[in-house]
Amino acid sequence: MSKAASKPKEKKKAASAPKAREGKKSSEGKKLPEAKKTPRSSEWEFSHAVAFWGLAVLLFLPPYFRGLFFQPEQERALIFAAVIFWFAWLWKWSKRDHGFLSHPLDYFILAFPVVYIISAFQAANYGLAVDEVVKTVLYFLVYWLSSRLIRNERDITAILQVIYVSAIGVALAGLSTATGIIHINDGFLNGRIYSTFQYPNALASYLAAVTFIGIYLWLKAGSTELNIYQYLYAAGNFLLLAVLLGTRSNGGLLVFAIVFVLFIAGMPKGNRVSAVIHFILTGIASFIAIWQFLSAVGSSKMDMAWLWVFAGLVLTAAGQALYSFVVRKGLLDWIAAHKYVVLAAVLLVAVVGCIGAGVYVSGHAEALKALAEEVRLRNATERMYFFQDALKMFKERPILGWGGGGWQEAYRAYQSYLYNSNQVHGHYFQIMVETGILGLLAILGIWASFLHLAHRLYHGTKADNAARFLVWVIFIAALSIGLHAAIDFDLSLSALALVLWTMFGLTRSIEIYTRTASEEKKIRKYVPPSNAVLAGASIATVVLIVFAGSLAAAGSYAVQAGKYLQRQNISQGIALLQKAAAYNPFNADYHSSLARIYQQQGKFDEGIAEAQKALELSKYSAPRCADLASLYFNGKKSSEEAVSYAEKALSLAPFQVQWYELLSRIYFIVGYNEMVSGNREAAKQYFEKAAAVPGRIEAKMAALNDTEKKLWNVAPLMEPTPAVKLNVGASQYLLGRWAEADAGLQAALSGEKTDEKTKGEAFLWLALLRDKQGRPQEAQEYLAQAQKLAPELAKGYEGLRGLKVL
Repeated sequence: MSKAASKPKEKKKAASAPKAREGKKSSEGKKLPEAKKTPRSSEWEFSHAVAFWGLAVLLFLPPYFRGLFFQPEQERALIFAAVIFWFAWLWKWSKRDHGFLSHPLDYFILAFPVVYIISAFQAANYGLAVDEVVKTVLYFLVYWLSSRLIRNERDITAILQVIYVSAIGVALAGLSTATGIIHINDGFLNGRIYSTFQYPNALASYLAAVTFIGIYLWLKAGSTELNIYQYLYAAGNFLLLAVLLGTRSNGGLLVFAIVFVLFIAGMPKGNRVSAVIHFILTGIASFIAIWQFLSAVGSSKMDMAWLWVFAGLVLTAAGQALYSFVVRKGLLDWIAAHKYVVLAAVLLVAVVGCIGAGVYVSGHAEALKALAEEVRLRNATERMYFFQDALKMFKERPILGWGGGGWQEAYRAYQSYLYNSNQVHGHYFQIMVETGILGLLAILGIWASFLHLAHRLYHGTKADNAARFLVWVIFIAALSIGLHAAIDFDLSLSALALVLWTMFGLTRSIEIYTRTASEEKKIRKYVPPSNAVLAGASIATVVLIVFAGSLAAAGSYAVQAGKYLQRQNISQGIALLQKAAAYNPFNADYHSSLARIYQQQGKFDEGIAEAQKALELSKYSAPRCADLASLYFNGKKSSEEAVSYAEKALSLAPFQVQWYELLSRIYFIVGYNEMVSGNREAAKQYFEKAAAVPGRIEAKMAALNDTEKKLWNVAPLMEPTPAVKLNVGASQYLLGRWAEADAGLQAALSGEKTDEKTKGEAFLWLALLRDKQGRPQEAQEYLAQAQKLAPELAKGYEGLRGLKVL
């Protein structure tokens, strides 16, 4: 920042610091004639105010609703956005402005939800696909509103300030939940700040983007007479940086560092030195404060933690005072004139610091280990596997993908080892899986047209540093979010995605309000009123409200149903679930819940019908296949169907051991039923298949390499469980293989996590085995154990004893 730009009394000379401009200017900086207000447009001007501040509310609140990650909040946000959309059209109609889309960026951003709608017709999970349609339509509306409602730089600044203030609230919420002042579920875990986003990496991306906006607002405040604003922005930036560091997000901090260098490099001359000084002074205060804050919280010294925050604020204020002193003394000009000397000194300090850190770490093994844990290279390796598995899914459906939520629905069928992740942890890979090539083209088109537009605006405002800097900071904020989204699922949190789409919209708005005078004149030619346009907008608004409202109502009915079921009011719970399914016919969960209730009531036909509906809506769900297998099996409807669905469940999640347990059980019981019915050959085949289940587990695990086994940490490495061993041992007994049966049943008993029912049944089959082996005393001892642990099963001993083995 130049000296003149820093002194309030000399603000007329300031060219380097951005200032709100009066009126409209072209890209060459020439003032454009203001649009004449007609009586009709003035009469409806309130509609612009309603829409504009409605948009501000829509951007301010989402971070406080769990980052707008969950469907109920997204559906309500879409309803609100639709209402704002109608008021925006009412304002445009009053101006006789009937334009909807006109720029490539407009079309690509509209194409994004369109692709999700198209892919939803062949989605792996229709309910999840509809949820993604809700999100992408919401993003389009926010983009369109932010691009059309903005009329000048002052409006853009207002929107940026709304986002900024909201982010400060999120930062304070993170500090407050860490110290127990407020409670946010998963707001602070393992020494990391999650805040209202409930995910530290997304929070880091959000705060990083807003920090760039904060630096811009701080510089802009320096050109006003009320310099107190610069102190306030400095305090806000301190909080943003402190909590950003408190997320301890390696990827977030790395992206922030890279983009910050680019941010400084692209700033208009005269602002760079000021920005760097401000960042260094604020960054030092933030680092010291958050380091001590987290240490104090870890020691349960909450008062001390807040004392460090206040100390950081004081240090930030002192840094701001030092900066003001430097400006008054004209030292900024000296630094600018000797920038290479200053840069060399900074690099020297950095090199010495790195060397010192290296020497320290090399002599302290514990510090080296702690550093390695902090870097968390494991996370990067895991992401590589996620991306690799996403490519497998993409190859299966390359054109339209798996529909919204496709990864969440089907990833277990393609995962390289057992991990739990409903997100790819790479937004563009997730788009690739969900919408295929068409989705990739849409998102690439969005970024390409945005980059081209930002480039043209940036280089078209060389004569106006304020406009140039504004374009640059919007571009940088978007780039920061977009880059981090490549390595994480940040944009699955709609609050962050809305900020990104708003940056797209603000860039487009600059292009709109800085048209040349001749273009403005063309636009101002007489245009007849068109009630049809307003009617069309009204119809679209009603459709969106009904669509989102129906989904929201379904979710509400489902929540109410859960409460009634907990109180054992089954009939009312069923009625509400049926109502939920009627309002949202795409959600498989409602039908699955009904199927389980009907199974508990012994209504197997109704249960099968509901379970089949659920599987039609959610085709790659192992639990839904297991539900059908259990219904066919327990209802004695079809052994073949029970086996078929159990096999399908296993194929859809081959690294989850519970499906091997289910399959071995069904094979064993179906074989037993065939044996009792006299179909001994069929029984033998089922028993053989049950006995082969452990081999299938071992073969699956043998295909893993050492890295994959090391990464497998969400459950013990897969091996035959006591339940599997029980079914295998019982099958071996009925096949007449005494030694194998004995080994399997004894193994079922020896498992550390063997439940009493499993032990009781294992004792029962061991009693039968000992009886067949001519060891009656041992048989009675085992039978006594069975009667103790599983008395109902033990009652069948005599009947089983008379069964002739194969």
